This record gives sequence, structure tokens and C-alpha cells, in this order.
Amino acid sequence: MAETSTNILLQHESISPSNSVKKLGGLLVSIVLLAPLPWMALVIAVGLIWDQAWLRFRKTAAADQIGNVLARLATKVARGMMKDERDAPYLYSLFGIGVYTPALFAGCFYWQLQYGDAAGWWTAVLVAFAYHVLMMGPYFRFFAYISTLVHKEGHAPRGLFKDSFRIFNKAFGWFLGPFYGHVPEAYPLGHLRIHHKHDNGPEDVTSTLEIDRSQPSQWLVYLRQFTLYWTGISIVSYFARRRQWPQVRKMSAGMFFYYGAMATFMLIDPWFGFAYFMLPHLCVIIYLAAINYTWHTFSEPGDPENEYVNSVTILNGHYNVFNEDYHVTHHQRPQLHWTQVPQDFEKNLAHYRDNRASLFTDTQEFEMFTWIMMKRFDLLAQHFVDLSGELSEDEKIALLVRRMKPAIQAS
Repeated sequence: MAETSTNILLQHESISPSNSVKKLGGLLVSIVLLAPLPWMALVIAVGLIWDQAWLRFRKTAAADQIGNVLARLATKVARGMMKDERDAPYLYSLFGIGVYTPALFAGCFYWQLQYGDAAGWWTAVLVAFAYHVLMMGPYFRFFAYISTLVHKEGHAPRGLFKDSFRIFNKAFGWFLGPFYGHVPEAYPLGHLRIHHKHDNGPEDVTSTLEIDRSQPSQWLVYLRQFTLYWTGISIVSYFARRRQWPQVRKMSAGMFFYYGAMATFMLIDPWFGFAYFMLPHLCVIIYLAAINYTWHTFSEPGDPENEYVNSVTILNGHYNVFNEDYHVTHHQRPQLHWTQVPQDFEKNLAHYRDNRASLFTDTQEFEMFTWIMMKRFDLLAQHFVDLSGELSEDEKIALLVRRMKPAIQAS
């Protein structure tokens, strides 16, 4: 009898030795994945100071004049190069950041080979830190624009550019993205063909539905899951299980290119390969795991497929790059042009109201993520937009916390 009772207890998840080992292993993996956090904090701090100078410049007459000239030039160039001239703002990143960051990378590579060893490790660290700040941009704006454009390019399987300029059709994913920690093909395959197909559902390799988002520690579970996605591993696994071999080959090619380049630079100079290739990759995993987690923090337990709830929409956002803040519209109509997204939101406002959509105002994803990690549900509630006007502050908090609970049982 005692032996039987012991066996039953050992099968219980909370004290199962195998489960304890699994949790400990997961915790150790999470600690390793979070190792870049101090570095990221310093990069962000300097970037925020840079951003204040940038914002002050933006208010000047000179900035307006330069902006108007560039806007006219970009529109003119877009008419000749791009399939849709409304995408003219993309050219600032293609020909601005697209020259700036590779040149910065090449300059640091030359410096490391010529002077790195003689300069000493401390100087090499400072040079690498300067690169990360300059590469990410003021308040990581350069990173945000390139990441968004890799995303936009992934949603344009036939390309953004006319046939005469088709050489640029994978420029963001295959050329610029790797400087910012992106594995080529991850967006057109992992994001478009998996995430959008399943809309954060159980078969989505980045689904949040099984996680208790009201508990900050659970983000570590999601971080490990997102790492498998961002490195390409779970994307290849997804398509291999379905015997979709062309997709497996495409994703594998992107991984071979990216990790092959990383390995090559590490063989040439281990410090350079780590600081300028691997470290950005690890940092971006944390950044984007936080963003994607925030976009899909809420879900209706009784209706997990409700898109108005399981995707966040932000109005008057602090960081609305190409209208990415309208995440519900993005999931419902992923091919809708970004300039038309606000009108689509207004057109469907009644649906947002009737579904008590996950609608927030005067904030941004990283701020919301911070509130989630701090369990500041009161701040989330203060920025929650109740279009019906019926909910009190306490009722808003109760609604949001309920929607952060697991919507489906873990498999």
C-alpha cells in the first residue's frame, strides 16, 4: 500500500523527479539566454540619450526642410523602382541604414583585424559597444525599422520592387536582416506560413495560449520557445513533420547562410564573431520575444480564436512603425497596405467595441511588457480602452488578468 502511494505521488507533476530536472534545465537555459541583458541595458541607456538629441533636432526648421527634400526624392525614386510608390519611406532604410550599418560593420572588422589584439580587450569591448549603439540607432530606431521591413518583405512573396530592380526584393531579409540578428527566410516561412496560418493557436510554434501570462516567470518558458523559432529550429521541425520539403530546404538554406557566416567570422576572429554576429542575434531574440509576447498576451479563455482579443492594438502609440500597432488588422488582413490600416480600424470600430478588444492607448510594446513583468495590472488597466464605457478600473483589471490566464491546457 505504501509503495503504491509512493508511486502515485511520484507521478504527480509537482514533485516528479523528472519534472524537477526538466524545470531546472529550463531555468539554466533561460539564465544563459538572458546573459546579454546587462549589455542590452547599457546599449538602450545610451540610445535613449541619443534619442533625446534626435527628437530635439526633429523639431527644427532644418529637419523639416531636409525631410521634405528626402520625401520628394524618395517618392520619385519609388515610382521608378517599387511596385507601390506608397512604400517610398522604405527607401530611407534601404539606402540609408542599408549603407550605414554594413559600412560600420566593415570598419569594425578592419579595426579588429588591424588593431584589436594590440589595443587590448577593454578597448575591443568599447569598440564593440559603440558599434551596438550606433547599429541599433537612437532608442533602437534603426533596429525597429529594419525588423519591420524584414517583416513587410516577408508578407510580399512576389517582392516589393519591380522586375527591373528585383535584386532588392530580398535585400531586407537576406542582406540587412543578418546585421540585426535575423535569420533569412524566418519571416516568410515562420511568420507568414505558420504564425499567420494558426493566429497564435495551439499549432503555432510561438503560441502563448498555454502560458499563464499573469505570472512574470512564465515569460522564461516563452523565451525558450521563441528561441527555437527565431533560430529556425522549430520552423524546420514544423514543416518536416508535415513533409513540406521545399519549405524545409528554404529555411535550412537561410540557417546555413546565417550560421555559416557566423562560424566563418568566429574562425577568423573569435571575439569579432561573437561580439558582432552572435551577440546581436542573442539580443534580438530577447527583444522580439518580449514584443511578440506582448502582442499576444491576452486571449479569451472561452474563445481563444477571437482575434480582437488575442492580438493587441495600440492607439496613439509611442513607437508605431508603419502602423504595426494595429496588430488585429495585421492578422485579419495581412496583405492590406500599411497606409490603409488606420481606416480599416475605424471601419470596424463596432467589432472592437462588441468584443471588448485588447485595445490600449498612449503606450508602446516595451512599456506594456515592463508592466506585465512587474505585474502592474493597474497601469495596463489605465491605458486599456473600453469602447463601451461600462467597465470600472477594477473591472478592467479583472478582465485583463482573466485574459492572461492559459486559454488551453498544456499538451
